[in-house]
Amino acid sequence: MPSESNSAANGGKMPAIRNAANEIVITSDSEAGQLLVGTCALCVSLSSDPIQVKKMLGAGNSGTVILLPGGTRVQKIVSFWRGDDFVIKEQCKSLRNEIAAYKHLPQDHHRFAKFLGSSDNGKDRVTIDLEYLPNNTLHEYLRGYTVREFLDTKRRDDEETRADKERRMSRRHDSIPLLQRACWALEAVDGISALHALNVLHCDIKPENMGLDAQLNVRIFDFAGSSVCGSEPMSMESTRYHKPRNPRDYYGVDTECFALGSSIYHIVTGVRPYDKVPDEEVEHLYARQEFPDLYGEALKDEPLKGSTGNTAPDTIGTSPVTGMLLFADAIRKCWYGEFATSAEILEALKSEVVRTFNEEDLRYISEKSGIELEKEVTGGPAANHSDDQ
Repeated sequence: MPSESNSAANGGKMPAIRNAANEIVITSDSEAGQLLVGTCALCVSLSSDPIQVKKMLGAGNSGTVILLPGGTRVQKIVSFWRGDDFVIKEQCKSLRNEIAAYKHLPQDHHRFAKFLGSSDNGKDRVTIDLEYLPNNTLHEYLRGYTVREFLDTKRRDDEETRADKERRMSRRHDSIPLLQRACWALEAVDGISALHALNVLHCDIKPENMGLDAQLNVRIFDFAGSSVCGSEPMSMESTRYHKPRNPRDYYGVDTECFALGSSIYHIVTGVRPYDKVPDEEVEHLYARQEFPDLYGEALKDEPLKGSTGNTAPDTIGTSPVTGMLLFADAIRKCWYGEFATSAEILEALKSEVVRTFNEEDLRYISEKSGIELEKEVTGGPAANHSDDQ
């Protein structure tokens, strides 16, 4: 990276300049995106109080996440350099809502990202400190790349065609064993069920808002839009996790269960429902209750760059017992509103796990997830089945 960013390439905005200590000083007009490249130390100036930053991990509607020196905690801050008073105001509201949610939740709960503190100057500076989850988000792990890597590719020269780049960035981490996918699905639903038991609606359930800790266990985070004890939600699910409803801004356990169905599908297959279909078309399909196939040749996957070019039936996420997608029935019931609670979804997943995996795999899943799995007297797992997917 040069010592000074290109002002013209930055839309004419004030560049981010390195200081004598080789730190990047982010001015109020600097672009956040250009600073996501690399692992150098950054110096973020919030009002008059600079914050030392090891790395910027990403940015969203509710703020920017930065990794602090020491590498054990992250801080979510207002994206003040965007220079938009309305955006700053809304992000402050979202961060305050998230702080309230974390303070409502029990500390050190194994299904939630650990809350380490917060600050609020009552004006335009609000921060949240959380534990650092070293394996990034579940979405990123399923894809096999991080958001930062994706953003980095946008800054490369035209070394590859657009089609090649899109294929590369839409790849999946196909070597993830089926029992690991099952474990994540259980943990994700268990986490949301714990939220609901505490009278909290997440309101933006998806694998992008689920982190993986050092042991690859799921931790739910990003409560910026959540509803706590009946409070007004401040966000809406992404298209593929959004249950069609009227009014559109209605929220309840049923909308959360729908989002869980799409999340389970995402975890099991490695891709979002209708991953390559435009959002507007997905909305129309959902409105007609036309959902992805769960029982046939579930998915067709484009060949990766460098492959033979053949497109074969996709077997990722397929149950060796039923030949259908793992958790197909539970996903369908989520999408069609047949579950009354997220706790019911968890029980359905547990039952299918017991029917699908052998005793050794069940012990692994139970020990790793902390979820007790009791082998059924009848309809147990297939004899001698060994998870090799």
